[in-house]
Amino acid sequence: MSVQTTVAVAKPVINIRLFTIRIITAVSLFAVLGKANVWLDTATNSILALGYRALLLLLPLTLLVLGRRSLSVTLLCAALGLVLLAVTSNQGMVMFAAALFAYGIAIAGYLIKSEAAQTKEGAAYNRVAMNMGSLLAGLILLSPLLTPTMFFLGAASFVLLCLPIAMGATFTTESAVARPATHDGSGWRNKLPWAIAGIIMGIKLFGVFSILPQAILLETGELPAWYGLMLILNSAVVVFAQVPVMKLIERTGRFKVVAVIGIIIGGFAVLSSPAAFHVETLVGALIWVALLSVAECAFSYLDYFSVKQNNMFVKEVSLGVGAGLTVLIMRVVPAPYNALVLAAIGAGGILAWYWLNRKSNASLQD
Repeated sequence: MSVQTTVAVAKPVINIRLFTIRIITAVSLFAVLGKANVWLDTATNSILALGYRALLLLLPLTLLVLGRRSLSVTLLCAALGLVLLAVTSNQGMVMFAAALFAYGIAIAGYLIKSEAAQTKEGAAYNRVAMNMGSLLAGLILLSPLLTPTMFFLGAASFVLLCLPIAMGATFTTESAVARPATHDGSGWRNKLPWAIAGIIMGIKLFGVFSILPQAILLETGELPAWYGLMLILNSAVVVFAQVPVMKLIERTGRFKVVAVIGIIIGGFAVLSSPAAFHVETLVGALIWVALLSVAECAFSYLDYFSVKQNNMFVKEVSLGVGAGLTVLIMRVVPAPYNALVLAAIGAGGILAWYWLNRKSNASLQD
């Protein structure tokens, strides 16, 4: 009994090195994505938006070639891409720089997330760190003094701060990510639930960036000055609500999975009805975004569950599919049916995840 107590107390709740790197890389990622719409052409912007998920497909090759140096080298690639964006105007080099940054930030982010999500607490704090970075990026983007050269060089310097921290970080999952999937995670039947989970996470995460502005424009014809604050609010709510929501879910005991699903479905119910909240007004948008952000906190459990079943890679790649699907449906399907369709896909998807994963749900209660 006493030995077990000692082990539990000694076990770290949060890896400070990874937490710090996650914040810094998130600041750079979200700030660059924010400025890409203003300073970069459509092709380069598309490379950034799609590449920071799609280039995860290079993860196995990266780990095979670089091994334990993968995190440091990919961070260096991200910084180099930012430097090139700052100093070159050649279209081919600009596109290469965007791809290099997207590759580095994608692989580094995955390595950090896969290590953090070994525990439920780590998965929660990883999401806190990501949203702290997003919040800081939003504040940076409010500055009217930024020039492209200053911005990209500053972002590169910020990423380079991670290198000495990364060199001292220890990983327990690097070899696990590189090895073939275990029996529990192999086969399309086991991967399909996590592909679905990634898609619904992508829909939810892009809701604020796609559904909210479209709903506002439908009512007012223009985006108000306070719209940017909603992006900051989304991150701030997750930062402060993530741990309390996690503790609330833990208190449900053997009903944890049901609680997670209930919170996520509640989030999609909110997502389906922006008009009901009158999101064209400041108060309505505040309530809508805050409720969605609270629901997002439940996703840290899906991160943890996916690592436990050796399927985080499938989930993360599929998240990009959900993001792309959100943009497509919002442009093709007329309002208000577009938000309803996305919410139906999301709610149906999490129920499908539960049903397809029902044989493993008992182990996920641990």
